Amino acid sequence: MSNPAVPLPATGTHVVVAGDTLGAIAQKHGVTLKDLLRWNAISNPDLIQIGDTINLADPGVDMTYVVVKGDTVSEIAERFGKRWVDIAAVNKLEDVNLIHVGQKLTIPAQGVARG
Repeated sequence: MSNPAVPLPATGTHVVVAGDTLGAIAQKHGVTLKDLLRWNAISNPDLIQIGDTINLADPGVDMTYVVVKGDTVSEIAERFGKRWVDIAAVNKLEDVNLIHVGQKLTIPAQGVARG
């Protein structure tokens, strides 16, 4: 599903396919090449390979995600490579089955749930 209301990419990563360049990936996802290089610790933008996973946002910064129809907390967590319990904890979700279209969720950069 498309999520035009998300200020950052709807998915946290991009898997490189044949023909991809970092410049094209950056343009497609509305980020700068400089940021992609920094977020992925890439010194030479010409040295990406098919199958590489490219972070589309700073992995050290919390992100905001806007819920779309059909989303579940566990699917959102998987999409961003996070644990559902961390998303539930940082958003103070009493029931992870009760999220609503248009609801803004913080996707934490670091794990927050204890125990």
